[in-house]
Amino acid sequence: MKKVLANELSKLILRTVEVYNRYRSPEATAKLLKLEEDSVTIEFEGSFCQSCGVQDYFEDFVHELKGISSIEAGIQEIEQTSPQSFKVQYRVKGGFLSGKPDEERLFQEFLREKGLSVEDYMASNPCTKDMMRFHFRTWLFERKSRRSKPR
Repeated sequence: MKKVLANELSKLILRTVEVYNRYRSPEATAKLLKLEEDSVTIEFEGSFCQSCGVQDYFEDFVHELKGISSIEAGIQEIEQTSPQSFKVQYRVKGGFLSGKPDEERLFQEFLREKGLSVEDYMASNPCTKDMMRFHFRTWLFERKSRRSKPR
């Protein structure tokens, strides 16, 4: 595994925040506060479903992060800053390493082929992003098929 570059890492965390918020907002909304070499601090605001347990919302972020980037993280510290706001610091296990650097590189290559940038992707609405991801998966499959055919 290779170290994730700061710019890539920031994009991965922001993408995780975006996915997290898509499924949990307005009950819980995440916002990146601070990114360090071995930790990330996220602010969570919302009404939070009290029967679910507030801690579950913070653990969900860990699962989203791992699903998007293979980054292993755990909750290090939780600070309640108001009745409906928490700052959560996550410690990254083994530093910021990515198990999917090739997929990120390939996604950027796919975007370039389509005349788009990561910034264009990030600025898109959720429906457009889902379609781009669908087309990316198709592109990956076709690319793999072309490479596996005997010549």
